Amino acid sequence: MFKSLAIGMSLALALAACASTPPAPAKTTAKAVPLGCVASTATRIPVKDGQCAGFGSVYTQEDLNRTGQVLPGSALRMLDPALTVTGH
Repeated sequence: MFKSLAIGMSLALALAACASTPPAPAKTTAKAVPLGCVASTATRIPVKDGQCAGFGSVYTQEDLNRTGQVLPGSALRMLDPALTVTGH
């Protein structure tokens, strides 16, 4: 009797854990910038939403860490083979 009750409770808990819905993704209000367009720079010149502050590529610290390389030069070479990194 106890064994069947324990199995039933385990199944009920497992089903209850799977029944919850995942949270909805957050909606962004800012317009997406086109590819090759840098949306913000380190300058204090204001840029309107959806406009380019400059042209090029932006790599975050997370992008560099995701490559698994220790040195930033090696990570940048992996992210964009067209880059030339000199000096170590």
